[in-house]
Amino acid sequence: MIMSFRPIALAAVLSLVAAATAEAGSFDGSFTGASSVAGGTGQCWGNAPARANVSGDTVTIRYVTYDGTDSAIVATMKPDGSFTASQAIKTGTISYSGKVAGKFLTANWKGPGCYGTLDLSR
Repeated sequence: MIMSFRPIALAAVLSLVAAATAEAGSFDGSFTGASSVAGGTGQCWGNAPARANVSGDTVTIRYVTYDGTDSAIVATMKPDGSFTASQAIKTGTISYSGKVAGKFLTANWKGPGCYGTLDLSR
């Protein structure tokens, strides 16, 4: 009788391992959308096209910031899809706090004169 449960237990363990592996890879992909200014000084301007690539635990975001800086923002993603990053711009630093969830990558950002969001999807 004990022998009959071993294949079932083994199948359950293999199923959990497969699900965890599939979930870890589910973050990978390319995302497009926009960075939107929500508020700040008069130096801020509307929306800017944005794109991101997620590969493994690395998130790379590109867009032109409100002060004209165009450099990659690279972050290490936690297992739950969350990430934080910072980017040097001409007038200081922008900090990012975001998450990859399903088909979406979202983040809040705050710079020296403005703040806003990144809203991207696959």
